[in-house]
Amino acid sequence: MHRSSPDGLPLSEDDGRARRRHTTALQRFDYASHQIATAYDLHICEAGVPDVETRYGACPRHEGGRLAAYHPSFHVPGKNHTIVIADCQFDEENLAKAWIADRIRQLILSRRGQRLPPARYRRRG
Repeated sequence: MHRSSPDGLPLSEDDGRARRRHTTALQRFDYASHQIATAYDLHICEAGVPDVETRYGACPRHEGGRLAAYHPSFHVPGKNHTIVIADCQFDEENLAKAWIADRIRQLILSRRGQRLPPARYRRRG
């Protein structure tokens, strides 16, 4: 995960002043496609309750002076976080939006299908 300020400058994890300075500003987080579940848990869900205001989008990727592709992304307004899937790119904005929406939907459906074993079979610990 790469964390940066809206200006594109990396935020130091050790510098508390930098974190306080950017708490109200938009924060961007870059993840790989295999980390979507982690991004979902850290940004969309708060104590197991998802932020229903989450919006799916696409961030343009610029190479030089021309627009090259779009990265799938989602924005969580409650936290003012934008999460970008940096290792995926699409030629069209609508394809990037559809891809991230489908991945989040699949994640939710797969988690709904998981059931806990009966209490007598659970590990105690």
